[in-house]
Amino acid sequence: MASKKIFFALFFVTFVLIICYVYLDSKTTGTIFRGHTEARGVVALGKRIFGSGNEPNNNNIDSSSLVSRKPKVDWKEYWRHLDERKIMGFQEKNNIFEKDEEVATQDVTVNNPVKNNALKVKEELVQQNKKATLTGITFPDGNKPTEKKALSKKKWLYDWNETKDMVDSLPLYGNWQNELGQRIIFNRVGKCGSRSVLDVFKHLAKQNHYNMINSIVYNQTRISEEKKNLIVSVLLKVDPPFLFQRHMYYVDFSKFSSSSVKYINIIRDPIERFTSQYYFKRFGDGKNDQSQRQFKGFLQTINECVLKNRPECGTKKLQYIIPFFCGHSPQCRLPGRTPLEMAKLNVERDFIVVGVLEELDDTFAVLEKMLPRFFTGAVEYLRSPDTSSAGNTFARNRSATVTKHKEVPSDEVRTILLKQMSLEYEFYYYIKDRFQKLKIQLGIGDSKQ
Repeated sequence: MASKKIFFALFFVTFVLIICYVYLDSKTTGTIFRGHTEARGVVALGKRIFGSGNEPNNNNIDSSSLVSRKPKVDWKEYWRHLDERKIMGFQEKNNIFEKDEEVATQDVTVNNPVKNNALKVKEELVQQNKKATLTGITFPDGNKPTEKKALSKKKWLYDWNETKDMVDSLPLYGNWQNELGQRIIFNRVGKCGSRSVLDVFKHLAKQNHYNMINSIVYNQTRISEEKKNLIVSVLLKVDPPFLFQRHMYYVDFSKFSSSSVKYINIIRDPIERFTSQYYFKRFGDGKNDQSQRQFKGFLQTINECVLKNRPECGTKKLQYIIPFFCGHSPQCRLPGRTPLEMAKLNVERDFIVVGVLEELDDTFAVLEKMLPRFFTGAVEYLRSPDTSSAGNTFARNRSATVTKHKEVPSDEVRTILLKQMSLEYEFYYYIKDRFQKLKIQLGIGDSKQ
């Protein structure tokens, strides 16, 4: 008798649970039990009898309830994305899975013209942004983009002060998953001709339609972890292809994201670079006249500075190029073989091209071959006969950035500097050798020096 009572009690409980499941599923979005519908017991039994609740059933579920259902998301990826956006101070109104939600709801909004129209307008805006940036790429209809007027008005050059308040002024289209887009960083070394080179890059950005992000922060080659996180997060949101330029030490993007980010750079003879920087601080150049401001230091020649062993010409100040390739570790700024080997390792891993200023024409020829999406037309622009016209300012800028009152170090001082900068020269010759091998592989002739 007791067993019969237990049997009827279990039957009654099962029946009540099934009724509750059907009733709740018909009145709500179905999300209460959905996470367990593949599980055990009477809920699974009710699912087999009354349906999974995932397919539209006009008998007991209306289309409006299905619209609010969201597809499954990769929560690990989702939270990683939120962390990146929080660094930039973004407000989370729409998430990265918004596009997936649109796909999931397209088939169930047939009877909702308001939502259909909103989705249509939003999709059109997305397509317009893509067409404005993917120049020269064939669209699904087989045609090239025809909005030439829109493209001509597109802004390709952006200045950024590396603060959150100016992030919205950058071309952020949220293509954070786009691994095919090209992201290039030019972490330019001081007094290696970079200001003249930037004139070419800006011209090519307009011609080849890539976004060029110019940092307006100077004299901060070392950056804090907070600023590093901000720069990385923002750059990974910039619509590719883009080129970001800044005076800064190497940052390993692979520690922050799996997105592909590569570097380019240009260096020069270490003593020539040091001499140029030494006199630039005192007298400036055609673009930056230091004589207009009072120089706080010794107005002596570089020979006097080295022979008197001034701190400005000491060993610690002479290791300048290597940290741009080694990174932000304090050890990278000290003379030693470890920073040198780390710099070489980073060059082989993340630097597509490291050219030399003494072979600038060949440097641009290599860049054009290695990165045609960015630098097609660079050599033609350099060799254009109208270099003095408004259309080509490279020659004028190159002459204007020549340091004033620069004196050549004496043989005695040069011998001292060669000894103190031995590691810098080892890295310089390593870069030159790598560059020559790359030229041979690409079939580019030797420069006339």
